[in-house]
Amino acid sequence: MKSLFTCLIVAAFAATGGWYAAQHFQGPPASKGIGQERRVLFYQSPMHPWVKSDKPGKCTVCGMSLVPIYEGAKVISEAQPDIIMLPSGSPNVIGVETETVRQQPLIRTLRVSGVIDDDDSKHRILSATAEGRIDQLSVNFDGAVVTAGQPLASIFSRPLLAAAAEYRLIVKQDNTALEGARNRLLRLGLTDAQIMKIPGRRDDDMHFELLAPMTGTVVKRYVYEGQYVAEGEKLFELADFSTMWFQFIAYEQDLPFLHIGQQVEISTASLPGKTFPAKIKFINPNLDDMTRSARIRVEIDNTERLVKHKLYAQAKVQTDAPQVLAVARSAVLWPGKSPRVYVEKEKGVYEQRNVKLGRTGDDLWEVLDGLQPGERVVTRGNMLVDGQAQLNNSTPSTDPEPQPFITKGMQP
Repeated sequence: MKSLFTCLIVAAFAATGGWYAAQHFQGPPASKGIGQERRVLFYQSPMHPWVKSDKPGKCTVCGMSLVPIYEGAKVISEAQPDIIMLPSGSPNVIGVETETVRQQPLIRTLRVSGVIDDDDSKHRILSATAEGRIDQLSVNFDGAVVTAGQPLASIFSRPLLAAAAEYRLIVKQDNTALEGARNRLLRLGLTDAQIMKIPGRRDDDMHFELLAPMTGTVVKRYVYEGQYVAEGEKLFELADFSTMWFQFIAYEQDLPFLHIGQQVEISTASLPGKTFPAKIKFINPNLDDMTRSARIRVEIDNTERLVKHKLYAQAKVQTDAPQVLAVARSAVLWPGKSPRVYVEKEKGVYEQRNVKLGRTGDDLWEVLDGLQPGERVVTRGNMLVDGQAQLNNSTPSTDPEPQPFITKGMQP
């Protein structure tokens, strides 16, 4: 009786062990057809496809468990070096994520920085048109706002006095030479209004006013009272701050996304929380030889005078978003000169594919060649797949090219 009980226990353990081995060593449960089960053709190494066996076991090269190849399943041949297999249900496969290749907007946000300057086309320098001495300054500090025709300084100049005396004499005696005398005074820097007042000037009036040529801001004052100046010497530098220029550098890869009229949002630390919408007005066609970049100009309406001169600012360029065939940037590996991706053929089977890329967006690469819409590429875990591909190709140089073989009776 006792020996019978012992035999029953042994038989139960044997049945349980057999069921466990069938579940864990024979691959996933075979799907049943009508009256039949899927038949295992052979077992194959996922990393070295030429290693095959008619029984479960370990790869003779890397030691990985062989995976079952069922009847009717796709067989990965050793003649396909671009195909990589991962064992079904392994952590590698579980960590792999894929995404469908499709037409989608190529969104790119350019964040740039630069300096806000005045409108260079309205920048003026007032220089001395005749030698003389600055006896009085009406504007004696930088940053003063002036209007066109406003006196900036008074100058004592012998050439100006001589030309004015000649003009007064001609007015009284010979009107035929009047035009020449008037033109001479214009060349010496006097305005028409100043010339018309010359006949009525007092004899003891020895000074002429230097007038602002435009409405704007004095950027720089170069002279002081009592200073002697030569003809052509700089006196004042003026700028019009009603329109400001924001200029930034764009590199070659960014130029395809930029065009004249494009919207730009500018911000500066001096005005936190406030942005200034503006548009690109000019793209310099001459690239800098050293940095391979072009200077981009944006014009800001500054009629309220909120933006100051020479401010450091940041900007966000709203680029166009055309519909292109694109993949996630994380899908692209670039180990050498040619970018590549891994295309999922089926779960656990991936094909290495070289691609030709175009423009890059915030999260996407434009694909010009190498992929078709609807294909699925690996976006996460591709480094694992690529590492296994490298192992597949890392056979010792002293060994001949591996040939397919089948081992008999390989034990797990």
